Amino acid sequence: MKSLLPTLSIFLLTLLSSNPAAATYNSAVGGSQTAAAETGSIALNLTATGDLPGMLSVTLKHEGGNVNGGSWTLTVLPPNADASSAETGTLTGTFTSGAITLDSHGIATAVSSVNLAVQSGTGQFGTITTGSGTLSLSADPENSTKLGGPLALNF
Repeated sequence: MKSLLPTLSIFLLTLLSSNPAAATYNSAVGGSQTAAAETGSIALNLTATGDLPGMLSVTLKHEGGNVNGGSWTLTVLPPNADASSAETGTLTGTFTSGAITLDSHGIATAVSSVNLAVQSGTGQFGTITTGSGTLSLSADPENSTKLGGPLALNF
């Protein structure tokens, strides 16, 4: 019995500490830039469809065309949500790198290869504490104030 106890203990610790394989969630996002609270940053409100439907709020900090920080929150809604639908949870994180293109008025026309860090979640995502992702946006050719593109999150 004594010889089984260490083996069982190691097995249980391994089982409890192992993380399930991360999954990739792909969404399409679209929306527009809103007023930024500070110089050197832009704010975006985007609607997400796909694997994680909902609303993405973004604040990107930038300098010289490079993304150098910022934060994001994705409020996830049930599929086919309407105005009375409650959120299923949120995911939050920061931006670590990427590129941004602004027009002469300071309006974002492109956001490319922006890397995201997933830091926390609530609701059905309450156990999420780490992850990564990418975001790329480009201006709509018919309405340059609208941006859209892919969002991929791994957690």
